Amino acid sequence: MELEDLKVHLDQRLDNLENMDRLKHERIDERLVDHGKYIDRNEEAVKRVHDRVDTINTQIKTVQGVGTAIATALGGAAAWIGLTGK
Repeated sequence: MELEDLKVHLDQRLDNLENMDRLKHERIDERLVDHGKYIDRNEEAVKRVHDRVDTINTQIKTVQGVGTAIATALGGAAAWIGLTGK
């Protein structure tokens, strides 16, 4: 009887160890999936930031273009006034 009890006990221990190992691997898989989702969210945030920076760069170039046009117009007006003022 003792030998049979020992066998049952060892079988239970082995089953418990296998269950713990299975649960550990399931948890690792869950963490990997969560990490993948976190990386995807970060990539989306990076894309949004890049889009925003591109928009700001476009706005800066527009302002610079308008400033150049104004400076050219003022320079032309000053030259015209200088030529006609004599």
